[in-house]
Amino acid sequence: MTVNRDFKRIVRRRMRKTGESYTAARRHFLVRQGPHMTTQATRTDETMLELSIDQLQLTLETTRILKAQGIERVGQLLERTLGGIDALRLETKRAIEVRDVLASRGL
Repeated sequence: MTVNRDFKRIVRRRMRKTGESYTAARRHFLVRQGPHMTTQATRTDETMLELSIDQLQLTLETTRILKAQGIERVGQLLERTLGGIDALRLETKRAIEVRDVLASRGL
């Protein structure tokens, strides 16, 4: 298995959904560094995908709901939200919380 299999899985899912090439889909998830995109995912990005959702500082109830849906890591959360935050089946205030926390981390 590759080190960044979750990242690749997320990129491939976006490819299927949008019809983009792997490179175009991957570019969507890369962090901007200055005026240019990075040429590859950084170690920080790979580490972020492996973080437990407990470390996102979500409320306990939101974390409990996500775990009940089988989401344990940030990479899994991102994969599920590719179709939109509604795919998580959360009430509005919890969906906003998840969206804001992901956005604050540049995801």
